[in-house]
Amino acid sequence: MGLRGAHRTGPRVLAVSEYHDALRFCLAHGADGVMAGARLDETCRHLAAGGRHQATAASMGEVWVKERPRSRGRQADGWIDSLVWAGGNLIPVAVGSDCAPEYGALARRRGRRYLSIVGGAAAVAGMWRVLEPGSPRPRAYRPCQPLLVIDTAAFTNPDPEVKVAGPDQLETILPACWDMFTEELGFPPPGPQDAYKAHVASQLKAGCILARLDPASGQVIFKAELGAAAGDWVQVQGVWTDPRWRGQGYAKAGMAAILAEAGRRGYRHVCLYVNDFNAAALNVYQAVGFTQASTWATVMF
Repeated sequence: MGLRGAHRTGPRVLAVSEYHDALRFCLAHGADGVMAGARLDETCRHLAAGGRHQATAASMGEVWVKERPRSRGRQADGWIDSLVWAGGNLIPVAVGSDCAPEYGALARRRGRRYLSIVGGAAAVAGMWRVLEPGSPRPRAYRPCQPLLVIDTAAFTNPDPEVKVAGPDQLETILPACWDMFTEELGFPPPGPQDAYKAHVASQLKAGCILARLDPASGQVIFKAELGAAAGDWVQVQGVWTDPRWRGQGYAKAGMAAILAEAGRRGYRHVCLYVNDFNAAALNVYQAVGFTQASTWATVMF
């Protein structure tokens, strides 16, 4: 019997030959699928370059899927009902509260350790209820994070001084990235400092970080990243304004500049998620033109 020869009631680990179907599923789910879709796209490209081997894919991550009922044959819009990307993070896509515990149980059986669970709030809550008894105490659990989207130009004019930062600006950009992470999550980046520095360096090399610098001191006033991207969607991450410059409009104009750059790179839709208690950030995003599409949550270890 083939892999899709019969309906399975629980989720299963996807075969490499089915990864492209999983990528299409993520692309069809827009903002909810962009993070998992970005990782799937990277994995598919890696496999295409180095050979289609399950071991190669497993080193990057796994895909777990729950299939649609097969009683009426193959459905026009695909056979996947929901999925979870399981790499350094667990990222559910279209996982409802009814099947989230099943994915949590599969995660326990697979025995891997994850840096975070991030995605739809109901999915994260359902998976975490199963995983919590055998997991270390999380560093943070944010159960309500509005997922915001925008499909049009910003309501405000972009800041012309927000520009793509280059690799030669690592020592300037790194402190701002560090401060953003610590302020947002309540603890500094985990692991060796050199590892986080290497991560920021890779983001700069890829042209993902944009920043406005103070001409007098050379320090960062505003920064943000064009992060996970899949299809015509991109997720903005790491938005931060130096506390000394807040309340002066730099964040609004900076976000407008980020949207403009995203458009120049061919993305039609932009999304981000933010803590519900961050009223200042929510006001900025609303002023720029973002609207709430759904609610996410994050458990971070």
